[in-house]
Amino acid sequence: MKSFLLCKVHGTAAAKSKSKDNYLREGTTEPTMGDNSAPDYAPNAAQLELPEEKQDEGREHERKRWIWFITGPTACGKTTVAKALAKDLNFTFVEGDDYHPRANVEKMSRGEPLTDDDRAGWLEALRDHETAQPPAGESPHLVMTCSALKRHYRDVLREGGERAGNLRIRFVFLDGHEEVLTRRAAERKGHFAGANLVCSQFAALERPADDETDVLTVDVDRPIEDTEREATNRIKEEMTHDDGSYLKLL
Repeated sequence: MKSFLLCKVHGTAAAKSKSKDNYLREGTTEPTMGDNSAPDYAPNAAQLELPEEKQDEGREHERKRWIWFITGPTACGKTTVAKALAKDLNFTFVEGDDYHPRANVEKMSRGEPLTDDDRAGWLEALRDHETAQPPAGESPHLVMTCSALKRHYRDVLREGGERAGNLRIRFVFLDGHEEVLTRRAAERKGHFAGANLVCSQFAALERPADDETDVLTVDVDRPIEDTEREATNRIKEEMTHDDGSYLKLL
């Protein structure tokens, strides 16, 4: 830095000896006293610009959005864990149950399990929401709850990312024993899904297969704080390993 300042203020022998012909030959204007233009060794605009492929990478990162689905049977803690994750990650929280049609809610309130046909429209509504442009002022990255009991249901949600092209769809499966979740469902108040639904949901449950590499399985047969901590840490690790994109969000 010192040599640069001395060169600019006092000049150097090389700069003093540079002739007018040299400036003309290089396509520049001969400097005059008091000229504040950049010296001849300054990088030009092309040198300052990032390579086109790097610019494309930057624009692509800005467009990509994370969608984390917190899944599992009723009473596994989806909403509690999802809210904690959204707060910690500064993502937008979306309650999947809010997208059920009234007929589904009434059916579950009576203790009747939903069929594939019942869930079809609900899953499509969630898929539409994940691909929709987020409102101004909200994080474009989402944490959404959805039981997603079967692989087919998860595939419907994956289709949204495939169609949009800019979504990273991931799942956290909250796994617990049926007896534990039945007890929790019986203890909670004010939820339309009662303990009698736990049995039917376990009957329909298809745990994530080994080739579903976009799913993180987290045990819930323990204090909810431990579940939240593990889910948060593993999500951060996943996003960091995925080209360091989590670090870019900080």
